[in-house]
Amino acid sequence: MNNFVFKIDQFIDTKKKIYFIGSFLAFLVTFKEVINLSYNTFQIYSFGSLDFWSGINPYIDWNHLSLLGKPLGVFLYSPIFSILFTPFTLLPGWLGAFCWNLFTYTLFYFSVFTLPDQFDFAKKKFIFLYSVLLLLNTLLSVQFNPVVAALFLFSFTLLEKGKGFWAVLLILLSGFTKVYGIFQIGMLLFYPKFWKNTLFALLIALAFLLLPLIKISGNELIAYYQSWIKTLMIHSQSMSFDDIYRPVQMFWNSVSSIMGLISLGVLTALFSMTLFKLKLFKMSFLHRVQFLGILMTWAILFGTSSEKHTYVIAMVGYAMWYLSAPTTKIDKIFLWINFIILEIIPIDIICPNLISIFLLDTLNLGIIIFTFTWGLMVYKTFLLQK
Repeated sequence: MNNFVFKIDQFIDTKKKIYFIGSFLAFLVTFKEVINLSYNTFQIYSFGSLDFWSGINPYIDWNHLSLLGKPLGVFLYSPIFSILFTPFTLLPGWLGAFCWNLFTYTLFYFSVFTLPDQFDFAKKKFIFLYSVLLLLNTLLSVQFNPVVAALFLFSFTLLEKGKGFWAVLLILLSGFTKVYGIFQIGMLLFYPKFWKNTLFALLIALAFLLLPLIKISGNELIAYYQSWIKTLMIHSQSMSFDDIYRPVQMFWNSVSSIMGLISLGVLTALFSMTLFKLKLFKMSFLHRVQFLGILMTWAILFGTSSEKHTYVIAMVGYAMWYLSAPTTKIDKIFLWINFIILEIIPIDIICPNLISIFLLDTLNLGIIIFTFTWGLMVYKTFLLQK
């Protein structure tokens, strides 16, 4: 057994090997989707971008069919996303899907392996491998979530290197495409030049808000954003998602009307606790990493439209927290239980779909255990350490 593990470790003992093996796997999962004509998410992105440039509002006039002739899901991404995605729409659909997945995989890979030097190669490899099954599952659906995770990490690394402008740019880019990343802006409190970085944030936010004016008239801009927000709200209320509220709704259905308020309340409590220990977070790299991990997991666990694919963001944050916090055998048990439940069980070639649905969708086992894990993370970071 030890000899087998040693040989596997030799197979992935350099960054270059890891990248190319991962690229090959990313190619395989994309090939599967392309052959089956099932890369629907990529088609949604493409139609959303093409509609923007055609002067069509994709949030209120959406009638697109997939390659298999079935209605595509709604377009939920921002006008900024439509603009940035444009290069991929210029390619044939099958080629665009390959390029998109290779692009998102590469961003994710480099975001992990360019983390600050306090994370050595072994730790970076652990973070990558711990989340790689979710990453591949996300690539199988040609999703945007690896980019969101990457922007979290790139922004953190830039803040640690004192490059506030670029960090803020990426944080707001994340927030203006898929809202999860916007909450990282609160971490500016931990770094020098807070007011300067805050000014950067305001100016960049204004630029992003006005960027759609390259195609949309000024009179239409507000209504365009309103239709996007309305679509997001309808979507979050019309489906059951993989967030902390799903098991709660089994006993208290009315929680759906106040989910957003609860999530913001929890976030406010986190930042309030941080203020009491602000000096510690400013001085300690490990505490900043722990907070980032808690924030990334909060964004998914308390998100009102989180899906199984989005947990690639949470698991990266959790792995970083685990490597930076004082951990015990109980933490190690939770680490691998979460890996099995959130990454192994959803793979239908490993776990029969019937069992997976029962454990994850009926019993909500993944959400419940990850909620306990997140509570332990908060306790150890804010209450146990001095």
